[in-house]
Amino acid sequence: MSHQLVLVVEDDPDGQEVVSRMLKQVNIHVALAGTAEQGWDMLKAGAYAGAIIDLALPGQDGFQLLNAIRNDAVLRGLRCIAVTAYHTPELKHEALQTGFDGYFAKPLNRTLFLGAVEDIIFK
Repeated sequence: MSHQLVLVVEDDPDGQEVVSRMLKQVNIHVALAGTAEQGWDMLKAGAYAGAIIDLALPGQDGFQLLNAIRNDAVLRGLRCIAVTAYHTPELKHEALQTGFDGYFAKPLNRTLFLGAVEDIIFK
């Protein structure tokens, strides 16, 4: 996998650690944001290969962050993967219909998740 930078927007410290560790094990650099607002500020200020966004965040949720990304002239093409601990088939459908490029329920399956990161963000 590439040595590019991925933004992980996750409010739970344990969730941040799990995703960060998985990505770092395959040489993907990680930046962490704890809220959608912080994630937005970081996206506007940096160059990211993609973003992994928790859907349930304090304040603005992951859908609102994705909406801002898709409506931004510079960021609209950013590849984004949704993650959630509150999986339902309807939520998955909504996430993909809204414009997420991928969707994963927690706990994450390491092999499937990293394969999707490679396919979605780095291809």
